Amino acid sequence: MINFDIFGKPYFGKVEPLRIPYMGSKRKIAEQLFQKMLEIKPNAKYFFDLFGGGGAMSFFAVQLGLKTYYNEKQKGLVDLINYILQRARNGEKGQYGIFPDDFYDFIGREQFKILKDEDSIKGQFARICYSFGNSQKSYLFGDIEELKHLAHDIVVFRNENALAEFNQKTNSNFVLSKKESWNERRFDFMAQVIGRLDLDQLQQLERLQQLQQLQRLERLPNFTISNLDFQDVKIQTPIEETIIYLDPPYRGTTEYKEIALVDDIDNFFRNSPFACFMSEYNAPFDSVLEIRKESLLNNTGAKKKFIIEKLFWNKK
Repeated sequence: MINFDIFGKPYFGKVEPLRIPYMGSKRKIAEQLFQKMLEIKPNAKYFFDLFGGGGAMSFFAVQLGLKTYYNEKQKGLVDLINYILQRARNGEKGQYGIFPDDFYDFIGREQFKILKDEDSIKGQFARICYSFGNSQKSYLFGDIEELKHLAHDIVVFRNENALAEFNQKTNSNFVLSKKESWNERRFDFMAQVIGRLDLDQLQQLERLQQLQQLQRLERLPNFTISNLDFQDVKIQTPIEETIIYLDPPYRGTTEYKEIALVDDIDNFFRNSPFACFMSEYNAPFDSVLEIRKESLLNNTGAKKKFIIEKLFWNKK
Protein backbone atom coordinates (compact mmCIF):
# COMPACT_ATOMS: atom_id res chain seq x y z
CA MET A 1 0.00 0.00 0.00
CA ILE A 2 1.06 3.60 -0.65
CA ASN A 3 1.37 6.12 2.16
CA PHE A 4 2.77 9.66 2.17
CA ASP A 5 4.68 11.41 4.92
CA ILE A 6 4.08 15.04 5.97
CA PHE A 7 6.47 16.21 3.25
CA GLY A 8 4.57 14.36 0.51
CA LYS A 9 7.17 11.63 0.15
CA PRO A 10 5.68 8.21 -0.60
CA TYR A 11 6.62 5.20 1.47
CA PHE A 12 5.49 1.62 1.23
CA GLY A 13 4.74 -1.30 3.47
CA LYS A 14 6.14 -4.74 2.82
CA VAL A 15 6.52 -5.35 -0.91
CA GLU A 16 7.99 -8.63 -2.13
CA PRO A 17 10.68 -8.05 -4.81
CA LEU A 18 9.26 -10.41 -7.44
CA ARG A 19 10.53 -10.77 -10.98
CA ILE A 20 11.19 -13.13 -13.84
CA PRO A 21 14.99 -13.46 -14.17
CA TYR A 22 15.68 -11.10 -17.06
CA MET A 23 18.51 -8.96 -18.34
CA GLY A 24 18.09 -5.39 -17.12
CA SER A 25 15.63 -6.24 -14.34
CA LYS A 26 14.62 -3.31 -12.11
CA ARG A 27 13.97 -5.53 -9.08
CA LYS A 28 16.68 -3.95 -6.92
CA ILE A 29 15.71 -0.36 -7.68
CA ALA A 30 11.92 -0.67 -8.15
CA GLU A 31 11.18 0.95 -4.80
CA GLN A 32 13.37 3.98 -5.57
CA LEU A 33 11.77 4.39 -8.97
CA PHE A 34 8.25 4.22 -7.58
CA GLN A 35 9.06 6.64 -4.79
CA LYS A 36 10.11 9.25 -7.34
CA MET A 37 7.25 8.62 -9.78
CA LEU A 38 4.62 8.76 -7.03
CA GLU A 39 6.22 11.83 -5.53
CA ILE A 40 5.62 13.51 -8.91
CA LYS A 41 2.22 11.87 -9.52
CA PRO A 42 0.75 11.27 -6.03
CA ASN A 43 -2.78 10.71 -7.37
CA ALA A 44 -1.78 7.81 -9.59
CA LYS A 45 -4.10 4.82 -9.59
CA TYR A 46 -3.10 3.24 -12.92
CA PHE A 47 0.31 1.96 -13.98
CA PHE A 48 1.17 1.01 -17.58
CA ASP A 49 4.42 -0.94 -18.00
CA LEU A 50 4.89 -0.83 -21.77
CA PHE A 51 8.19 -2.76 -21.98
CA GLY A 52 7.37 -5.14 -19.13
CA GLY A 53 10.28 -7.55 -19.58
CA GLY A 54 10.84 -9.55 -16.41
CA GLY A 55 7.91 -7.80 -14.74
CA ALA A 56 9.69 -6.39 -11.68
CA MET A 57 8.01 -2.99 -12.01
CA SER A 58 4.56 -4.42 -12.73
CA PHE A 59 4.79 -6.89 -9.87
CA PHE A 60 5.80 -4.07 -7.52
CA ALA A 61 2.92 -1.88 -8.76
CA VAL A 62 0.38 -4.67 -8.24
CA GLN A 63 1.46 -5.05 -4.63
CA LEU A 64 1.14 -1.29 -4.09
CA GLY A 65 -2.51 -1.56 -5.10
CA LEU A 66 -2.14 0.21 -8.46
CA LYS A 67 -4.31 -1.00 -11.34
CA THR A 68 -1.50 -2.52 -13.37
CA TYR A 69 -1.13 -3.15 -17.12
CA TYR A 70 1.88 -5.26 -18.10
CA ASN A 71 2.80 -5.29 -21.77
CA GLU A 72 5.69 -7.13 -23.40
CA LYS A 73 6.35 -7.74 -27.10
CA GLN A 74 8.29 -10.95 -26.48
CA LYS A 75 5.49 -13.51 -26.67
CA GLY A 76 7.32 -16.21 -24.71
CA LEU A 77 7.53 -14.07 -21.58
CA VAL A 78 3.85 -13.14 -21.76
CA ASP A 79 2.86 -16.77 -22.26
CA LEU A 80 4.96 -17.87 -19.29
CA ILE A 81 3.43 -15.30 -16.92
CA ASN A 82 -0.07 -16.20 -18.06
CA TYR A 83 0.77 -19.88 -17.65
CA ILE A 84 1.97 -19.45 -14.06
CA LEU A 85 -0.99 -17.29 -13.03
CA GLN A 86 -3.49 -19.61 -14.69
CA ARG A 87 -2.07 -22.67 -12.93
CA ALA A 88 -2.20 -20.77 -9.64
CA ARG A 89 -5.83 -19.75 -10.20
CA ASN A 90 -6.78 -23.33 -11.10
CA GLY A 91 -4.88 -24.82 -8.17
CA GLU A 92 -2.66 -26.84 -10.53
CA LYS A 93 0.63 -28.03 -9.07
CA GLY A 94 3.15 -30.78 -9.55
CA GLN A 95 4.80 -32.57 -6.67
CA TYR A 96 7.72 -30.10 -6.64
CA GLY A 97 5.86 -26.82 -7.16
CA ILE A 98 3.72 -24.76 -9.54
CA PHE A 99 5.22 -26.30 -12.70
CA PRO A 100 4.71 -29.81 -14.08
CA ASP A 101 7.21 -32.33 -12.70
CA ASP A 102 9.39 -32.48 -15.84
CA PHE A 103 10.24 -28.77 -15.45
CA TYR A 104 12.26 -29.71 -12.37
CA ASP A 105 14.57 -32.06 -14.26
CA PHE A 106 18.03 -30.66 -14.95
CA ILE A 107 18.41 -29.24 -18.47
CA GLY A 108 21.79 -30.03 -20.00
CA ARG A 109 23.58 -28.18 -22.77
CA GLU A 110 22.30 -30.34 -25.63
CA GLN A 111 18.71 -30.16 -24.46
CA PHE A 112 19.05 -26.39 -23.98
CA LYS A 113 20.18 -26.01 -27.61
CA ILE A 114 16.89 -27.57 -28.67
CA LEU A 115 14.61 -25.85 -26.16
CA LYS A 116 15.99 -22.33 -26.58
CA ASP A 117 14.55 -22.18 -30.12
CA GLU A 118 11.17 -23.65 -29.21
CA ASP A 119 8.08 -21.46 -29.11
CA SER A 120 6.75 -23.20 -26.02
CA ILE A 121 6.35 -22.67 -22.28
CA LYS A 122 9.13 -25.18 -21.62
CA GLY A 123 11.34 -23.38 -24.15
CA GLN A 124 10.83 -20.02 -22.46
CA PHE A 125 11.41 -21.63 -19.07
CA ALA A 126 14.74 -23.02 -20.31
CA ARG A 127 15.78 -19.67 -21.78
CA ILE A 128 15.14 -17.97 -18.45
CA CYS A 129 16.54 -20.49 -16.00
CA TYR A 130 19.42 -21.92 -18.01
CA SER A 131 20.87 -19.02 -20.01
CA PHE A 132 24.04 -17.17 -19.10
CA GLY A 133 23.40 -13.68 -17.75
CA ASN A 134 19.66 -14.10 -18.52
CA SER A 135 20.56 -13.49 -22.17
CA GLN A 136 18.11 -16.21 -23.31
CA LYS A 137 20.79 -17.29 -25.80
CA SER A 138 23.87 -19.06 -24.45
CA TYR A 139 23.92 -21.96 -21.98
CA LEU A 140 24.55 -21.11 -18.34
CA PHE A 141 27.19 -23.70 -17.45
CA GLY A 142 30.63 -24.48 -18.81
CA ASP A 143 32.99 -27.15 -17.52
CA ILE A 144 31.08 -27.35 -14.25
CA GLU A 145 27.89 -28.69 -15.87
CA GLU A 146 28.36 -32.26 -14.60
CA LEU A 147 28.73 -31.19 -10.95
CA LYS A 148 25.79 -28.79 -11.32
CA HIS A 149 23.66 -31.67 -12.58
CA LEU A 150 24.61 -33.83 -9.61
CA ALA A 151 23.99 -30.97 -7.17
CA HIS A 152 20.59 -30.37 -8.76
CA ASP A 153 19.54 -34.00 -8.31
CA ILE A 154 20.81 -33.99 -4.72
CA VAL A 155 18.80 -30.91 -3.81
CA VAL A 156 15.60 -31.40 -5.79
CA PHE A 157 15.21 -35.17 -5.74
CA ARG A 158 17.33 -36.16 -2.70
CA ASN A 159 19.09 -38.61 -5.03
CA GLU A 160 21.50 -40.84 -3.08
CA ASN A 161 23.36 -42.03 -6.19
CA ALA A 162 23.99 -38.43 -7.23
CA LEU A 163 25.24 -37.67 -3.72
CA ALA A 164 27.67 -40.59 -3.77
CA GLU A 165 29.04 -39.56 -7.16
CA PHE A 166 29.31 -35.92 -6.11
CA ASN A 167 31.22 -36.86 -2.97
CA GLN A 168 33.55 -39.10 -4.95
CA LYS A 169 34.29 -36.42 -7.56
CA THR A 170 34.88 -33.68 -4.99
CA ASN A 171 36.47 -35.83 -2.27
CA SER A 172 33.73 -34.70 0.11
CA ASN A 173 31.35 -36.25 2.62
CA PHE A 174 28.18 -34.20 2.17
CA VAL A 175 24.87 -35.60 3.43
CA LEU A 176 21.29 -35.36 2.19
CA SER A 177 19.18 -32.66 3.78
CA LYS A 178 16.08 -33.73 5.69
CA LYS A 179 14.22 -30.48 4.94
CA GLU A 180 10.81 -30.87 3.34
CA SER A 181 11.04 -28.46 0.39
CA TRP A 182 13.74 -28.42 -2.25
CA ASN A 183 14.24 -24.71 -1.68
CA GLU A 184 15.08 -25.35 1.98
CA ARG A 185 17.37 -28.17 0.89
CA ARG A 186 19.07 -25.72 -1.48
CA PHE A 187 20.12 -23.56 1.46
CA ASP A 188 21.31 -26.64 3.35
CA PHE A 189 23.44 -27.71 0.41
CA MET A 190 24.92 -24.24 -0.05
CA ALA A 191 25.83 -24.15 3.64
CA GLN A 192 27.72 -27.43 3.25
CA VAL A 193 29.57 -26.31 0.11
CA ILE A 194 30.63 -22.81 1.19
CA GLY A 195 34.11 -22.85 2.63
CA ARG A 196 34.73 -26.47 1.67
CA LEU A 197 34.82 -26.38 -2.13
CA ASP A 198 36.51 -23.70 -4.21
CA LEU A 199 33.64 -23.57 -6.67
CA ASP A 200 31.92 -20.20 -6.51
CA GLN A 201 29.38 -21.02 -9.20
CA LEU A 202 28.41 -24.24 -7.50
CA GLN A 203 27.69 -22.45 -4.24
CA GLN A 204 25.04 -20.29 -5.87
CA LEU A 205 22.86 -22.92 -7.61
CA GLU A 206 21.64 -20.09 -9.85
CA ARG A 207 18.98 -21.87 -11.82
CA LEU A 208 17.29 -23.11 -8.64
CA GLN A 209 17.27 -19.53 -7.36
CA GLN A 210 15.64 -18.49 -10.62
CA LEU A 211 13.16 -21.34 -10.45
CA GLN A 212 12.19 -20.26 -6.94
CA GLN A 213 11.67 -16.69 -8.18
CA LEU A 214 9.35 -17.95 -10.91
CA GLN A 215 7.35 -20.01 -8.43
CA ARG A 216 6.77 -16.98 -6.20
CA LEU A 217 4.73 -15.32 -8.96
CA GLU A 218 1.82 -17.59 -8.12
CA ARG A 219 1.12 -15.31 -5.11
CA LEU A 220 0.34 -12.27 -7.28
CA PRO A 221 -3.20 -10.88 -7.59
CA ASN A 222 -4.65 -10.48 -11.06
CA PHE A 223 -3.45 -7.76 -13.41
CA THR A 224 -3.85 -7.02 -17.12
CA ILE A 225 -1.30 -8.64 -19.45
CA SER A 226 -0.84 -7.95 -23.15
CA ASN A 227 1.53 -8.96 -25.95
CA LEU A 228 1.61 -5.86 -28.19
CA ASP A 229 3.94 -3.30 -29.66
CA PHE A 230 4.22 -0.57 -27.01
CA GLN A 231 2.46 1.97 -29.26
CA ASP A 232 -0.56 -0.31 -29.67
CA VAL A 233 -1.48 -0.47 -25.98
CA LYS A 234 -4.83 1.31 -25.49
CA ILE A 235 -4.60 3.82 -22.65
CA GLN A 236 -7.95 5.38 -21.78
CA THR A 237 -7.59 5.99 -18.04
CA PRO A 238 -7.80 9.46 -16.42
CA ILE A 239 -4.69 11.47 -17.26
CA GLU A 240 -4.12 12.74 -13.72
CA GLU A 241 -4.34 9.21 -12.31
CA THR A 242 -2.09 7.46 -14.80
CA ILE A 243 1.63 6.67 -14.91
CA ILE A 244 3.20 5.28 -18.07
CA TYR A 245 6.57 3.63 -17.58
CA LEU A 246 8.99 2.71 -20.36
CA ASP A 247 12.02 0.50 -19.86
CA PRO A 248 13.08 -0.11 -23.47
CA PRO A 249 16.29 -1.75 -24.66
CA TYR A 250 18.83 0.95 -23.90
CA ARG A 251 20.12 2.89 -26.88
CA GLY A 252 23.51 1.69 -28.02
CA THR A 253 23.10 -1.81 -26.60
CA THR A 254 22.48 -5.06 -28.48
CA GLU A 255 22.06 -7.58 -25.67
CA TYR A 256 18.29 -7.93 -25.98
CA LYS A 257 16.32 -10.26 -28.17
CA GLU A 258 14.03 -7.44 -29.31
CA ILE A 259 15.53 -4.04 -30.26
CA ALA A 260 13.01 -1.20 -30.29
CA LEU A 261 13.26 1.87 -32.51
CA VAL A 262 14.70 4.74 -30.49
CA ASP A 263 12.99 7.50 -32.50
CA ASP A 264 9.55 5.88 -32.07
CA ILE A 265 10.09 5.60 -28.32
CA ASP A 266 11.29 9.19 -27.99
CA ASN A 267 8.37 10.54 -30.03
CA PHE A 268 5.86 8.57 -27.99
CA PHE A 269 7.46 9.76 -24.76
CA ARG A 270 7.55 13.39 -25.90
CA ASN A 271 4.04 13.58 -27.36
CA SER A 272 1.97 11.48 -24.96
CA PRO A 273 -0.57 13.50 -22.95
CA PHE A 274 0.11 11.20 -20.00
CA ALA A 275 2.89 11.40 -17.44
CA CYS A 276 5.61 9.18 -18.90
CA PHE A 277 8.75 8.00 -17.15
CA MET A 278 11.61 6.25 -18.88
CA SER A 279 14.55 4.26 -17.51
CA GLU A 280 17.69 4.80 -19.59
CA TYR A 281 21.35 5.68 -19.34
CA ASN A 282 21.07 8.56 -21.78
CA ALA A 283 17.98 10.13 -23.33
CA PRO A 284 17.18 13.64 -24.66
CA PHE A 285 14.88 14.46 -21.75
CA ASP A 286 15.12 15.75 -18.18
CA SER A 287 16.41 13.28 -15.60
CA VAL A 288 14.56 13.34 -12.27
CA LEU A 289 16.49 10.53 -10.56
CA GLU A 290 19.94 9.00 -10.85
CA ILE A 291 20.89 5.68 -9.23
CA ARG A 292 24.43 4.33 -9.08
CA LYS A 293 24.39 0.59 -9.78
CA GLU A 294 27.02 -2.09 -10.05
CA SER A 295 27.30 -3.23 -13.64
CA LEU A 296 26.37 -6.87 -14.24
CA LEU A 297 28.16 -7.08 -17.59
CA ASN A 298 31.88 -7.88 -17.80
CA ASN A 299 32.39 -7.06 -14.13
CA THR A 300 34.68 -9.87 -12.98
CA GLY A 301 37.82 -7.81 -12.35
CA ALA A 302 39.19 -6.72 -8.99
CA LYS A 303 37.85 -3.20 -9.48
CA LYS A 304 34.08 -3.18 -9.81
CA LYS A 305 32.41 -1.19 -12.57
CA PHE A 306 29.42 1.02 -11.87
CA ILE A 307 26.79 2.62 -14.08
CA ILE A 308 24.34 5.48 -13.55
CA GLU A 309 20.75 4.43 -14.09
CA LYS A 310 18.55 7.47 -14.85
CA LEU A 311 14.81 8.05 -14.68
CA PHE A 312 13.50 10.58 -17.23
CA TRP A 313 10.14 12.40 -17.12
CA ASN A 314 8.21 14.10 -19.92
CA LYS A 315 6.86 16.79 -17.53
CA LYS A 316 3.21 15.94 -18.15
